[in-house]
Amino acid sequence: MKILKFSLFVLVFCSLIFVGYADEFNPLVYNFTAPEVTVTFSELLETSPDRQEHIAEEIAGIASDTMINPHEDTPNNLICTIFGHDLAPQTTVTATHHKVNQYNPRCLMEVYHVTYCKRCDYGVSELYNDFFIICCPED
Repeated sequence: MKILKFSLFVLVFCSLIFVGYADEFNPLVYNFTAPEVTVTFSELLETSPDRQEHIAEEIAGIASDTMINPHEDTPNNLICTIFGHDLAPQTTVTATHHKVNQYNPRCLMEVYHVTYCKRCDYGVSELYNDFFIICCPED
């Protein structure tokens, strides 16, 4: 019985430590400072971390080049030209633009549906919904 209590204590203690540091090491959340935007993925994408970061930059509006192609009929490589795109399942991405308004509700949350090809740079992001939320305190 004492071993069970001790192991339960260790399990709870370790989980609290992990939860305390989860935001710093969360691969689903990207924080940008200029403009102040937080981009959150609903799940890990089946792609490289660099590509996921670039999609986050594109959603936040700070990408230097466009990876998400708005032209749905433009293939980006020979394999996709012949066989079509290998589309990943659609995922939900939220972008929270902080301190948009001077008074509450200050922050704008946008919900996107993102679909991308696993083989090339093709992708489509569609704005699904946007609304203001109370997130940041007033100055």
